[in-house]
Amino acid sequence: MPARTESMASRPIKRAVSKLKKTAASQTQKGTVSTNEAEQSSSVDSADALDTTAADSGVSIDKSVFLRKFVENALQQFKEGNPEEYYKLVKVFTFSKYTSYITVEKYVEEVTPWIPAVSANISALGIAYRELVTTLFSSDWVVCSDEQFVHRYATLCLQILSAHPTWVPQAISAIVRWFTYGARDKETAAAPMVHDHLHALIKEIYRTIPTCGTSLAAALVDACPFKAAKPNVQVLFVQNALRCLDYATGIRRQVLQLVLNHTIQIDVEVQVELEDLESESEDEDEDEADNGAHGSAEE
Repeated sequence: MPARTESMASRPIKRAVSKLKKTAASQTQKGTVSTNEAEQSSSVDSADALDTTAADSGVSIDKSVFLRKFVENALQQFKEGNPEEYYKLVKVFTFSKYTSYITVEKYVEEVTPWIPAVSANISALGIAYRELVTTLFSSDWVVCSDEQFVHRYATLCLQILSAHPTWVPQAISAIVRWFTYGARDKETAAAPMVHDHLHALIKEIYRTIPTCGTSLAAALVDACPFKAAKPNVQVLFVQNALRCLDYATGIRRQVLQLVLNHTIQIDVEVQVELEDLESESEDEDEDEADNGAHGSAEE
């Protein structure tokens, strides 16, 4: 088979096929796969190629079953001290719009089949799997315009939080950091969509876990921009902080107090800067007057 560049989602599959193909086959069709056939299948380059390879060997393999078993196996191996497959799984979900080498569209394509696979193993995602869970929360999934993908991804996040509420502070902090998205010129057009994604998820978290209000209030305090930040950054943060009150009424007092105090700090900073400018202007006027008087005296 001609060599092809492996996609991010294919790398975990390539090495795991030989281990898991028998398990997947036993759940989809009677019979077993020989060791030689399993070894040959290790040359598979992507999840999409899995069906073709299986068809050649006369075995029908359900990709969703395969991926679910891969995740289950990776988590178990990590627990037993073998992290190789686990960190490949973490890498699947790692994505930054500005630093990743793949496009948003490619990320959606590659991650979509993995979402139900992780969802099937939700109960296992305790504190031991911090890297995977925090990566799921901090990935730049909110910038995706594919609403079906966003819904699936947000549902996965919500499932994790429902099963393991201990992750709520990390999840909300990861969400709130996007409140100032749109401050850059190239972000302006997509900002309303991104903010809608954020608030839709926070609203569901708040509805499902009402006690998350404390974490939301704390996350807003931590994410509050410096008083010297650009005006559009300040405006975006305040707008989104106040928007939280549409559904998180339990933290109304904390949010209003935060916004008020922050506004006062900005006002004080502006007043100080104005006074400094006035002082500099007066000094310049005095220097000009002194220079003029000195020139007249010499004449």
